[in-house]
Amino acid sequence: MDEFQKRGAQVLGVSIDDAETHANWRNTAINEGGIGPVKYPLLCDEDRGMTKAYDVLHEETTFAMRGTFLINKEGMVMVEMVNNLPLGRNVDEILRLLDAVDFLETSGQVCPAGWAPGKAGMTPSAEGVASYLAENADSL
Repeated sequence: MDEFQKRGAQVLGVSIDDAETHANWRNTAINEGGIGPVKYPLLCDEDRGMTKAYDVLHEETTFAMRGTFLINKEGMVMVEMVNNLPLGRNVDEILRLLDAVDFLETSGQVCPAGWAPGKAGMTPSAEGVASYLAENADSL
């Protein structure tokens, strides 16, 4: 959570389970099968409105897939990742993508494939792409 807070990101958890189930998860230690205390709000989506709106409700409608959405300051979804149940998320990748959104918003440059903080961005034009490729051909 500290890394998300450093970036000014608001983290929300959403689940189709009810508040009682959430309380049980939060009151059960991780090593006992719960999630323990978490430092972010955990919202209940019992009517599945949000889950349907973000298209993460599994076709069986008995569970939601793991969705991660990065939404910029204007309310635009910048990143949408949906993992089926067997696949976990990678917090380091989510943080990298948050950095990419910030880079775009502060520099106006886009993040080419393989971009990471500290690497060059690319001007979003044909000339910018050509220049980026010419300058970075050895590292691509």
